Amino acid sequence: MSGIHDLGGSPGAGPIDKSQHELEDWERLADAVNYVLNAKGHKTTDEMRRAIESLEGYREMGYYERWAAAAELLVVEKGLLAQEEIDQRAAALERRWEAR
Repeated sequence: MSGIHDLGGSPGAGPIDKSQHELEDWERLADAVNYVLNAKGHKTTDEMRRAIESLEGYREMGYYERWAAAAELLVVEKGLLAQEEIDQRAAALERRWEAR
């Protein structure tokens, strides 16, 4: 059975966008968070793949959006952080950003 990520040869899938773009700070941060989670033994490549492929809205998300959302899912599943902690911190950061 094919997963949501298996688009090769699908009718209407269209060409792959191979254009490069400059990474934004949040994308670098998503990469760094995933690197640290992996280096500290908090996740494996297989766990990350499963988490990414299970995301609702997978097709609407960009590459690093998937990584960030999957990392959040995994840290909550593993009890490293509570969803409430993440939500509170995200809200605080958003308030700080809007106040700029």
